[in-house]
Amino acid sequence: MTASLLMTSTLVGALLGGFHAVYVYRLLATEPPAGATSGPAHAVYYALWTFGLWVIFGSYVLILWLIGAIFYVAFKAFR
Repeated sequence: MTASLLMTSTLVGALLGGFHAVYVYRLLATEPPAGATSGPAHAVYYALWTFGLWVIFGSYVLILWLIGAIFYVAFKAFR
């Protein structure tokens, strides 16, 4: 069960990371922040870091969402 939960949460992290990486790439490739080095290479670099961190921490995000949902339902039910 733990392995399937870890695989599922890693896939969720990859999915969310992919969306976020595309957003970061588009943002930095078209409108770089003032004073920052710009260009497609830097946009790809930041997008890859965004994707990688989402994949790594995707399991924690999903687990925390599940724990939060359980606590939310428990506190609402016993109010």
